[in-house]
Amino acid sequence: MKRQLSGAVAAVTVVAVGALATACDVTPPAASANGTPISTGTLNTQLHTLQATAAGGCLLQLQNAQLTTLSAVGAGGTGTYRMAFADSVLNNQVGDLLAEQYAMSKGITVSTSDLKTATSDFQSTLNGEISAEVQQAGSAGTTSSCLDASGATISGAQLLSGLPDQVRTAQIRNEAVDEKLLARGADLSDSAVAAYYAANQPLFTAECVGVIATDTQAHANQLIAQLNGGAAFADVARASSLDSQTAANGGALGCNYTKARVEQALRQSSIAVGKPLAAVQDSASGEWIIYEVTNEAVEPLSAAAPVARRELLQATANVTRVSREIVAFARHSDVSIDPRYGSWKSLVVVAPVAPPEQYLLASASGNPTAATGSSGNLNGVHAGGTGSTGGT
Repeated sequence: MKRQLSGAVAAVTVVAVGALATACDVTPPAASANGTPISTGTLNTQLHTLQATAAGGCLLQLQNAQLTTLSAVGAGGTGTYRMAFADSVLNNQVGDLLAEQYAMSKGITVSTSDLKTATSDFQSTLNGEISAEVQQAGSAGTTSSCLDASGATISGAQLLSGLPDQVRTAQIRNEAVDEKLLARGADLSDSAVAAYYAANQPLFTAECVGVIATDTQAHANQLIAQLNGGAAFADVARASSLDSQTAANGGALGCNYTKARVEQALRQSSIAVGKPLAAVQDSASGEWIIYEVTNEAVEPLSAAAPVARRELLQATANVTRVSREIVAFARHSDVSIDPRYGSWKSLVVVAPVAPPEQYLLASASGNPTAATGSSGNLNGVHAGGTGSTGGT
């Protein structure tokens, strides 16, 4: 459940707030909620992970599609961050802390077993989000941050394993807290699970999908006529498909798709097994593509129950209920923000306002002129708190 206590953090003037804290860091906390601090080191570790690591870049895209690793870099270069980026991350950390404090106020604790379950559930959720992000990036003609060096889509497990221990542990714990809060008041009885399963069969139906790529629409229609006449899809794909990667396997794309996902991806309200769909032209290659669901199997309720329970937990009404409870708790909480990052107003971190340019000191480089918005003393303040390049 993505944390949203209020509206999105507004973009503000670029301000560098970067240097990583050291082991002997004695700087004030970046924020605190009801007396519990969020250290500057914790914030900086998260900022560095999201901006400078492969797994973090993917996680950033999933959590906030409006931010990228490049747009997160501050005016001071590597190790500094734009204020909008820093405040967005800090805002999420404050929200996560308040959610856990709310859970504790209701007597909810997180056990080792809860963390294990949350890890598995989080990986499954990430798998779906990563797949959607990669597909969206491909449709937009951009490169997803959730691809490995070979260009393959990473899994949720790979993403988590690529995060530093501190960040990975925090992500999993947040997931566990959310699940415990969502379960409080949700109907997860056997009858509720069975009813959801019966009403959402496409989510529990696995389909095998085949593909044949052709050069023209006329050729595609000829092949469709052969398929409708009884020719085996695998034989036609091996003999005629231009897709060298799948042709050798009889055009098989795989069987790890749900019926709901296939219908959504191919924009079909229903798809008959063993019947080729009308050819569609690929916008990138210009080829005409024939898809067919070659086989499908319905997952039994006994195997589908964990997924059904998770879907019931994540139901919109349930998520809305928990979000409202956390917001109500946050409104009566004592939250403070280090002034370097801004202040806490209307349940969101609000960035500090830069003073008028004429009041800024000259840059540390010795430039005798007044500093601009990208080199003034506000931009010289480092998150480590060991000093600044300008005066106060």
